[in-house]
Amino acid sequence: MMSLVVGTCIIAAAARPDDEAARDAAVQWLRIVDSGNYKDAALLMSEEVRGQQDWLSYLSAQRAPLGRVNKRQMAEVKHATTIPGLPDVRNYVAVRFKTSFERRPVAMEEVVMAKMGCCWEVAGYKISHG
Repeated sequence: MMSLVVGTCIIAAAARPDDEAARDAAVQWLRIVDSGNYKDAALLMSEEVRGQQDWLSYLSAQRAPLGRVNKRQMAEVKHATTIPGLPDVRNYVAVRFKTSFERRPVAMEEVVMAKMGCCWEVAGYKISHG
């Protein structure tokens, strides 16, 4: 099973105009995940990453056991022009959240967003426990 992980190619930067739009798109997608609608969440991911992993199974295995969200707070936004396994011609933003779940009080969620024309699409997701 593969999950896209943002590597050392990401650099921290001051807030950029697109940060808010990327963060908002990530939060909207996370709401779908939080509702348990993993099929729709997987279908809303960037077409480029949908075929790289069975996102429905990944979300069911990694996210479902954690239960409902108690609290989610944005921790940081990082920018990248390259992410392993994805085209190098895009602008990427990794939005990290410190999240407290019903069955995991401390976790970090990372949603990788890719700029596709005028819009942001989800290009990766992972949960780190602890």
